[in-house]
Amino acid sequence: MSVTTEAKPSTATIGQYLLDRLHALGVEHIFGVPGDYILQFDKLIENHQINFINATRENTAGYMADAYARLRGLGVACITYGVGINITNAVAQGYVENSPFVVISGTASTEEFASCRYLHHMFGSHKGQLRDTTQMDIFQKMTVAQELLDNPLTAQTQIDRALDLCLTYKKPVYFEIPRNQVEQTIALAPAASVTRLDEDHEALAEVLEEVSEFLKRSERPVIWVGHEIQRHQLSGPILQFAEKYRIPIVSSILGKTTISEYHPLYMGIYQGVMSIEEVKEYVESADAIFVLGVALNEIETGMQTANLNAKQKVLASSERIKVNHHHYPRVSMHALVNGLASLDLNLRFRSDYPAYIDRRLPPFKAVNDKKTSVQRLFECLQGFLRAEHLIVCDFGDSLFGCSDLILEQDNFLSNPYFATLGFGIPAAIGAAQAVPQKRVVGVVGDGAFQMTCTELSTAVRYGLDPIIILLNNHGYATERPILEGTYNDILNWSYSKIPQILGGGKGHYARTEEEMEHAFQQAFQERGTFHLIEVELEQDDLSPALHRFSQAIKKSSS
Repeated sequence: MSVTTEAKPSTATIGQYLLDRLHALGVEHIFGVPGDYILQFDKLIENHQINFINATRENTAGYMADAYARLRGLGVACITYGVGINITNAVAQGYVENSPFVVISGTASTEEFASCRYLHHMFGSHKGQLRDTTQMDIFQKMTVAQELLDNPLTAQTQIDRALDLCLTYKKPVYFEIPRNQVEQTIALAPAASVTRLDEDHEALAEVLEEVSEFLKRSERPVIWVGHEIQRHQLSGPILQFAEKYRIPIVSSILGKTTISEYHPLYMGIYQGVMSIEEVKEYVESADAIFVLGVALNEIETGMQTANLNAKQKVLASSERIKVNHHHYPRVSMHALVNGLASLDLNLRFRSDYPAYIDRRLPPFKAVNDKKTSVQRLFECLQGFLRAEHLIVCDFGDSLFGCSDLILEQDNFLSNPYFATLGFGIPAAIGAAQAVPQKRVVGVVGDGAFQMTCTELSTAVRYGLDPIIILLNNHGYATERPILEGTYNDILNWSYSKIPQILGGGKGHYARTEEEMEHAFQQAFQERGTFHLIEVELEQDDLSPALHRFSQAIKKSSS
């Protein structure tokens, strides 16, 4: 481990130091809900360069911070103790999908715990204890660091350590601050920058030699990239490696848009039996495969149907490097990927792979008075998308329909692994704050919309202008083909009228293809306010991708 130091010692308060460190790491917005245990910290934010964005509830603040982190590298959510615990759904998602965001919770002071057995927002009696540990215990299961900032002598080290772990592992961390410690002064030591892994250069050379040898024997290699490549900003060297030797690329669904889908080497999403047949056939007949930054969970592998038959395999993630049967614990994914890009081999592979851009559909033409469908909705949407549009979608047919869109690099955001409903709208708000130079296009189902639609009021308050496309198929369409029942039905709202309630935004209702195309034209042309487009669909209308998913789910659960 190597350590470098910089800057001169000074003083700050615990709260001020935490905010300054976050700002130095690129954070310009904190998402949260105020509460009495966190008000002192909220007041500090009000007087800081960082902006506080009020969410309507803590869990949606977590989704906003999650989306912000995926796009900016670090996000922050701020809650009060106890009642703010509903943020855990967002934190759990961030943990399994590698989203580096910070949760800051206020709590009661030591004096308050000592003077009262039953404090509000706490989890029961605390007789004989100087603090409630319940919330810390809960977050321990879903964060890579948990720190109680109750000691001015150790606060700086605790903050630096937790943020270092957050950025290294791309997972959430948790800070708990007693309200009487926010303004406590600390003497700052020189900031330490820690390099966590001393690379084994001999082992790296051995890895690259092994890869070089099997590439020379290969005739049909393929690269499968996942979300960790995006999180660690390694798309560039992977593309350099692929272009040098003309190796085609597929992505996982969580890693969609790791590279531009207009790139001629890109074939599409590989997801086992859920893949398009020509992509599935090519990947599963490859004689060498590079699995880079892919989480090999059941969703990414198409309900465990991925068939990686290649004799030569490289498996690389933030947790392990494996080449065939050899493990390299002291070689990082960063070092391996950059090493691949630096290889200089006299190789050029054949180009008989099915390029994704070759599957582009002809321009959409609306049929007058024809009721629209899920497939036609996404065909229409494709024609409006440009490089400045960022797709943010919820789980369900919103996700599966969007998975077949052709998008530019880093223009897709979703949660296919944890698959919580209600992510889409708050994530669209977080994304709009993170990358204001892009126009966010949120795609959600009616079930997910009913869970978190109150965050459209946040769009009104802060002048954000996402386009929200609502697939109204009258219930939980993902579950219907698995096992139908009345539990999949929900009350049908007048969705397009919701902007009237909020006092901002514009609503559109589309039943036919012509109405849908007209609504899209208005929304994409007008900036400055959000547009909510309700598209009426048949209850049993599924995208081709969702149909493949449903069949895979039924087979795995039978």
